[in-house]
Amino acid sequence: MKIFIKFLATGFYSGFFPYFPGTVGSLLAFIIAWFLKLDLLSIFLLSILGVYLCTQGELLFQKHDCSHIVYDEFCGAFCAAWQLSSLPQFIIAFVLFRFFDIVKPVPINNLQALPRGWGVMADDLAAGIITRLLLAVFIYFGIMS
Repeated sequence: MKIFIKFLATGFYSGFFPYFPGTVGSLLAFIIAWFLKLDLLSIFLLSILGVYLCTQGELLFQKHDCSHIVYDEFCGAFCAAWQLSSLPQFIIAFVLFRFFDIVKPVPINNLQALPRGWGVMADDLAAGIITRLLLAVFIYFGIMS
């Protein structure tokens, strides 16, 4: 069971990439999102699973929000990519998501303080949701098609 949790929590082992594992995991997640076109219920269920996986990953790696754990990036990326349809939209979503995930402006930065998998997941979900809301505004006002 530990091998399966490690495999999922590390984003199919993309979290073991030696440089920028969060960015590598996010890129893989956006590629998956391009092909899967997940609906909101699927993203919600994957996020609930993520709280468990990230908690178990923390216990496995003995570190809060260990850089090897990138399942949270997957769920945040799925939020950011929800219902996007063009490659430029996906590229902008990727850049904005990584910006918000790395910089962690208020209130995103406060979410990491939540315990265990909740804290690991919450900041990435917030970064993904904020990214998607910004993209919706860009699309609505014709800034981006």
